[in-house]
Amino acid sequence: MSGNKDLEVDPAAIKKITEGLRGAVAELREIGTAGGAAMGAGFGELSLTGMESGHPGLAGDFEDFCERWEWGVRALIQDAGDLATRTGIAAGALWEEDQYLQGAWKVGANSLYGNPHASEDDIEKKAWGDVFSADVYEPDYSAESVLNASQDMQQTWETTGDKLENEGVAGSLQELAEGGSG
Repeated sequence: MSGNKDLEVDPAAIKKITEGLRGAVAELREIGTAGGAAMGAGFGELSLTGMESGHPGLAGDFEDFCERWEWGVRALIQDAGDLATRTGIAAGALWEEDQYLQGAWKVGANSLYGNPHASEDDIEKKAWGDVFSADVYEPDYSAESVLNASQDMQQTWETTGDKLENEGVAGSLQELAEGGSG
């Protein structure tokens, strides 16, 4: 560029670049790793065995295709990331890394204080304030809850004792090894 002209970029165009790059990285994360997806990698995970594809030659050709496609996508993601950096938007690898770290910290914080039944995906999508306030697990220490838990434990021990008396330890272990529970 020459002169004192400032580069003006349409906000709608920046939004499309950001959404496109983040969408591509999100799709790659579904088939690969988060770090690899941010760099445009992940297509190697799509390779098939000869049994899966029906022919070993086809499997090899498909693997070659996936590797070449991955390099092309990687170059495009890196070019888009460079463009994003030059235009001042955080849409590339830096944004992806930031999202990954925030998600990891949210999951860690939830494990200390939050709902133990919530999935990691659900926790990562929450705002920080919601991690500590919404769906917080509050154990039920009421007399009814304690009585129900006690009855459940007693029933479990009775069932276990009956199995050991009738089948012996070897029979119970054999059932566990076969995946049975009752």
